Amino acid sequence: MVGCQEVRGMGKGNKKKMALSTKKGMAGYFFLLPIIVGLIFIFLPALINSLIYSFNDVTIEFNNIAKEFTGIDNYTDAFLTDPTFVSTLMTALKGIFLDSTVIILFSFFMSNVLNQKFLGRGLSRTVFFLPVVLAVGIVADMEDANEMYNAMNLVEETTASGGFDQMGMATFFGVGRLLNIMGLPASMVTIIQTIVSNMYDILNSSGVQILIFLSALQAINPSVFEAAKVEGATKWEEFWKITFPMLTPSLLVCVVYTIISTFTNPIYGVMDYIQDKAFSSGQMGYASALSWIYFIIIIVVLGVVAGIISKRVTYLD
Repeated sequence: MVGCQEVRGMGKGNKKKMALSTKKGMAGYFFLLPIIVGLIFIFLPALINSLIYSFNDVTIEFNNIAKEFTGIDNYTDAFLTDPTFVSTLMTALKGIFLDSTVIILFSFFMSNVLNQKFLGRGLSRTVFFLPVVLAVGIVADMEDANEMYNAMNLVEETTASGGFDQMGMATFFGVGRLLNIMGLPASMVTIIQTIVSNMYDILNSSGVQILIFLSALQAINPSVFEAAKVEGATKWEEFWKITFPMLTPSLLVCVVYTIISTFTNPIYGVMDYIQDKAFSSGQMGYASALSWIYFIIIIVVLGVVAGIISKRVTYLD
């Protein structure tokens, strides 16, 4: 009788556990419901229409969108007829590769620094994550409306002897002159100047990555480092044998996030060029083709980079 009661009790416990897990699953789907609805009823129809437009010459009329099938002409024109798109795309790819690399390295370095114990650590973490908060909503609109900020951008884009040129603040502070005196190659000087000039955008784009790396660092069990110290490991060995391998999953996440973020950043000109073709020039079909070309490039780059990094990711069970 006692055994039967225990079996019955276990059955009731399993039912309660199953009910709890079901409730948690339903709660998860409830929070995902807005995303699922938006994906099905808004995003996917727009994506399909964009693909259809890319194979047509689209004319927007009153209460009507006229389409004339042109095949792959929009795609071929992008590479064979439109030199502006190709040059803009190549310039953007160079800038995206350089900025993404700098953002990842900077975020990785700063997260390790902010993980150390020092006076004012909480304030320092807030300062580095603050640009992420300030870059959204009404604050971003206020920044765009700031006349002084816009004037500085205009000055940096203006070529003037003895002052700013295309490298903006980097030239103003004599970074290029200093690097030339040091005897660095011209290509290296150009790269460093570009990084210095884009430092504002790099800082604005590093907050999420720093937070991800910092969370991964704090998740590492301190007993692992204590055992390494007992074994006589140096700080350098601890970093490469413990810290870095355990951060590789977060590194993959940060790389994917950074690539997507930089590709969709309007400062590289591709997004603005596509938008101009769609709305200012009225070439909706051609703009759709450019969007799909850019989208395919992003998918290919993500696939290659994620494939390379995922082979070296260390997952600890």
